[in-house]
Amino acid sequence: MTYRRAVCIYNPAAGRGIGQSKLDAIRQILSAAVRDVSLAPTKLSGHATDLAERAVVGGCDLVAVFSGDGTINEVVQGLAGRASPALLVLPGGTANVLANEVGLPSDPLRAARLLPELAAKPVRLGQAVFSGDGSSRYFLLMCGAGLDAAVAARVSKPLKRRLGPAAFWLAGARFSLQRFPRARISGADNGASGPSCGLVVVSKSRLYGGGLVLTPGANLLADHFVTAQYPGVNRLAYGSYLTAAKCHLMSKCPGVRLESREDLVLEPAAAETVQVQVDGEVVGELPARITLSDATCTVLMPKSYVNA
Repeated sequence: MTYRRAVCIYNPAAGRGIGQSKLDAIRQILSAAVRDVSLAPTKLSGHATDLAERAVVGGCDLVAVFSGDGTINEVVQGLAGRASPALLVLPGGTANVLANEVGLPSDPLRAARLLPELAAKPVRLGQAVFSGDGSSRYFLLMCGAGLDAAVAARVSKPLKRRLGPAAFWLAGARFSLQRFPRARISGADNGASGPSCGLVVVSKSRLYGGGLVLTPGANLLADHFVTAQYPGVNRLAYGSYLTAAKCHLMSKCPGVRLESREDLVLEPAAAETVQVQVDGEVVGELPARITLSDATCTVLMPKSYVNA
């Protein structure tokens, strides 16, 4: 497919910092397949959404994002419900879950060179709607309530830049000494609420941060989520969950509930604040309704993922 106009949105502070030489190389590579390529840096939280909306108004048919999953999620807010422009992911963040999920190279220059070979596929977006203030947020990958959101909330951006993925492991180790927030799926199993969990994940992605597989069987192109419920707050149990996720054995892990759903409500399992993350960014607190939206975003991905 030939593209006429593209913008490459990038977060200068993503990952360990983005150098001008790499940006120039990306622009040169994209220009081999696109007639008009511009660069657009983000300046503050939420700015990527504005830049994506401007790309739509400006007639771009390709939006490349050279950053991490959080910036990609902001761009998705501006592209949701539109068949064009297509979204090209150039890994430049801490975890790069989306790129890893679809099988793009970890090197953004190699990923950019694949542009002519990638398939453009509409992906139905998940949506979290928060009961407290009525706000909502789309997501491409996953929504998590409980432990993962609490850990993400404790990782500062300077620490992520300095330590990379290790920042989350450090924050998780520290948080393991505290009380786990508890969540549950409301109205599950013919009206009965699900078990009290330290972590509930609702995902369209098989992969999670750090190469973990928390929701085996999930797929961006599927018309359903895979939900994973991790009961209790026993720290030894969560150690076994982590080991199973690392070894891709979650489906055989005792106590874990894996189910396919399109619509559910998450609520606190006790009188406490339970935070929610989407695509790795903390965006609200329970209760929230999680639905598979009719809104789509066109994502460029290797044909091997499409045909898997």
